Amino acid sequence: MPSSSARRSRFGVRTLFRIACATPLLALSLFGAAASASAHGRVINAQSDEVALCGSVDLVLALDTTYSLAKAIRELKRQAVEITDLLEEVSQGQFRVGLLTFDDTVRVVEDLGDAPDPSTKANRVRSAIRGLRAEGGQGGPEASDEALNTAINSLDQSGRSQIGDFRGPWTGHSRILVLITDNVPGGFDDTFAPGIDDRRFMRYAAEAAARGIRISTIYIPTSGLLLEPDEAIAGVLRGPPSVTSGLFVVTEWGGAGTAEALITILRSCGVNQLS
Repeated sequence: MPSSSARRSRFGVRTLFRIACATPLLALSLFGAAASASAHGRVINAQSDEVALCGSVDLVLALDTTYSLAKAIRELKRQAVEITDLLEEVSQGQFRVGLLTFDDTVRVVEDLGDAPDPSTKANRVRSAIRGLRAEGGQGGPEASDEALNTAINSLDQSGRSQIGDFRGPWTGHSRILVLITDNVPGGFDDTFAPGIDDRRFMRYAAEAAARGIRISTIYIPTSGLLLEPDEAIAGVLRGPPSVTSGLFVVTEWGGAGTAEALITILRSCGVNQLS
């Protein structure tokens, strides 16, 4: 088995992505191995070998699987081993993982449950990630808010546009919910109504905070001629991390850096240290 320091060196961030603090007044930027300060806040050294010990970990991924997320999904598949190795390290083998996917329907791929041993858990998670496919979607809002609702409140499929039951419960010392998407929340009707959908999104975030669940959002810019993040989308997706002290991460356009963003969230136990 490789040494602890050798294993940790595999988790350095290699591609550009930005980590934004929960409040819009303070942001962080990562450019590979960052070495200078930003006017918006301090810079994290992306190549640091420091890995936090998170205690037992409950990790749930809520992943947009519309076609525009194809590159992000390929990255997660390619680095599935690194992700599960790091998860085992930060939790010292005490972890549970759930996986939800969504477009305008929420699908429970892997419930947040126990497995006989860490090896079985890791294999199950890797298998679930490698089975993901990006397909469909018309570029509109997706049911990210209802995916959060399912995970936070342990909802079954009865009476909902949901396939499979999510039973939970959340019991880990570190409770990490990671939302990965490129668009605003639209419930199950594929429509984003300001003042309605964004408020519901934040209500679910408040429920997460009350349950000790920290939401981190990985925003993947996929629209716009300038290949830059859409601040209207970013402003909405920044909300749940701001309420729960999670991290808000923006990848490169199209999703390069998605796996590294998830690794960074795990290395911090899902906690924004600057919030």
